[in-house]
Amino acid sequence: MSTTTSMFDVCSLEELKAAGAKAFDFRHPEFGLHEIAVFWDGSTVYGLENLCPHLFASLANGPIERGRVTCPSHGAIFDLATGACLDRFTIDTQAYQTKVENGRVYIIAPGETRA
Repeated sequence: MSTTTSMFDVCSLEELKAAGAKAFDFRHPEFGLHEIAVFWDGSTVYGLENLCPHLFASLANGPIERGRVTCPSHGAIFDLATGACLDRFTIDTQAYQTKVENGRVYIIAPGETRA
């Protein structure tokens, strides 16, 4: 997709189902390079900033349960739909909208570009 769109094709749904989570490099116009991860919890695709705000662990490496992911470093639990830290261990992380269309997974990241 062009860099002027806010929707980015990142992988097939089958790839995501097999992996559970996948992270992709993006560039935010103000904050620069970062990763957005997509997650499959067995029924739904979600998108989150691939970063636990407490010591910056990769959330894509954490265990995924229905509607949530656990930080692999310190066990903080995040709501996959909202990015809220459910156990208040740390601050919330950024959630991103996703879309599945024709077997492809899209991240909706307004104003950003793929890095």
